[in-house]
Amino acid sequence: MNLKYFLEYLLAKGIVFVFGWLPAGKAAWCIRRIADVCFFCLRGRRAVTFDNIERAYPEALSKKEKKRLVRKSFQNVALSLWELLTVEKTKKQVAEAFNLEGNEHLEKAFARGKGVVLIIAHFGSWEYLAFLPFLTKREWSVVVKAIKNPYINRVVEAKRRVMTVNPIFKKGAIKPVFKELKNNHGVAILIDQWDGADGIWTEFFAHPTSTTSVPARLAHQTGCALVPAYCLRVFPGKYKIVIQPEVPFDPQADRWEEEITQKLNRILEKNILSRPEQWMWEHRRWKPKPKNNRIPEIRKAASC
Repeated sequence: MNLKYFLEYLLAKGIVFVFGWLPAGKAAWCIRRIADVCFFCLRGRRAVTFDNIERAYPEALSKKEKKRLVRKSFQNVALSLWELLTVEKTKKQVAEAFNLEGNEHLEKAFARGKGVVLIIAHFGSWEYLAFLPFLTKREWSVVVKAIKNPYINRVVEAKRRVMTVNPIFKKGAIKPVFKELKNNHGVAILIDQWDGADGIWTEFFAHPTSTTSVPARLAHQTGCALVPAYCLRVFPGKYKIVIQPEVPFDPQADRWEEEITQKLNRILEKNILSRPEQWMWEHRRWKPKPKNNRIPEIRKAASC
C-alpha cells in the first residue's frame, strides 16, 4: 500500500463527507476556501500557473489581475473535482441544472452516420460534459488517462459511470474508439494538455508546444465530425453546455494534420479567453521540444 496515495484518498472522502450535505452555494464557498489554502501552500504549482498566464497575457493584465486569475483558476479546479465527487446529487436534478446550447450542431454531425469526436478541454466544469448521454439521448465515451493514485482512480471511474459515459483509457484505446465511431456514437477527447513525443508541434497562445493530433487523424481516417464543446459553471449547481459548429478541414491539403490541429487550438484559445478563470492553468502546457518524436499507437492506427 502506498501511504501517500491512501491518505489522499481519505482526505477526498473526508471532504465529501463533511461538506456533502451542504447546499450547493455553501459547499462551493467552502471548496473555494480550501483552494485558497492550496494557492498559498503549493508554491511550485502556483509558479507554473503564473508562468502560463504570463505567456497568454504578456501585457494585457496587471500583476494584481494575474494573481487574481491564478486564485480563481485554483478555485475552478477544486470546484470541478468537487462536482465530480458529488455527481450523484447533480444527477437527481439534471433537467434543472443544465442548459444545453447548440445541440443542432451535434444532430447535424451525427446525421452523416460516421460518429462524432467531441473536442474538449479542462475548461469550466469539464467532467460534467459526461451528462451529455442524458441530455442528447446518445451514447458517449471519453478517452481518459489513468490517475496515478489507484484509490482515487477507481472512485473517479465509478463517478463517470454514474453519468453513464463510457471511460476509454488511453492505453489500448484504438479498437474501442474506432468501434464507437463506426457505430455512430460520440467520443470526447481532451486536447489542451502537453502531449510530449506523442503530439505534433503547433502554436498555443503564440508559443510552440506539443498537441495531440489524434482528432485530426481520426477524422481523416473515418470521416467523423470534429465538434468543439465545453461546460461552463454559471453558478454552483447551474451549468451551461455549449456545442459549437463542426470544424471543417480539407483532407487533401498537404499539411492537413498540422492545419486542423492548429485550428482546434485557435478555437480553444478563443473559448479560454472568454472565461479565463475557468481553464486549468496549473498544467505545465509548454515544455522543451522532445528530441525524438514517436508515433503513438492510437495516432499510428488513425493514419492507416
